[in-house]
Amino acid sequence: MIKRAFVYGDLLFESMLVQNNQIEHAQKHYERLINSAHILKMELPEKFDFEYFKTAIYQAIQNSSLINKKDCRARFILHRNSLGFYLPDANLTDYIVETFELPDNWKEQAQKTKKVGVFSAQKKAIGPYSNLKTGNALIYVMAKLWAKENGLDDALILNQNGNIIEAASSNIYWKKNNQIYTVPLSEGCIAGVSRQVFIEKCALQNEPVMEQICTINDLQNADEILMSNAGSGVCKIDLVS
Repeated sequence: MIKRAFVYGDLLFESMLVQNNQIEHAQKHYERLINSAHILKMELPEKFDFEYFKTAIYQAIQNSSLINKKDCRARFILHRNSLGFYLPDANLTDYIVETFELPDNWKEQAQKTKKVGVFSAQKKAIGPYSNLKTGNALIYVMAKLWAKENGLDDALILNQNGNIIEAASSNIYWKKNNQIYTVPLSEGCIAGVSRQVFIEKCALQNEPVMEQICTINDLQNADEILMSNAGSGVCKIDLVS
């Protein structure tokens, strides 16, 4: 039987990079998962602490064909483990951990400048769940398909107001006159772990990131456009009209 959570997208997930057998930014991923579960009224087991979270991921890697790989990707899926239709009969949760092999040249591919365009077929609504990384990801799937059909690497997502908020799998940033900008969470973008790390690093380098609504004109007139995600880090964007 297909689990109810996968029919309704009633789940959260964290995609993480594992380098040299260490989960990158594990604490931040764990904290985002816990905070998101609280917002969605998901009940976690008592033993579900940070060490439990990490151990589950390392065990999945050891049980996979990637045990001898120093670098890989892991995806932790937390879902409401219940029966029912739209209304679940309980809020208890269970999890699945998936592992993915990385190509030998993944670092070079990750740092390569990406060609992106604006996906306009569907706009993303702003609301209390729009910052969460949930199973309701159809807009990102369709944006990725659109990008592939148009010979692009990724696609930019618009919110209900027509403002650019993120790429299909990344947060975005732009530079103008030595000032770095990013989209505020109030615009509906995913609260990415890589976004948090990027902002913190810039602050340490005395280059604070300013949050600002983003329009297509802002990106067209920017000195540089960047995007980041937890799986590949930061790379440059080439905006295609």
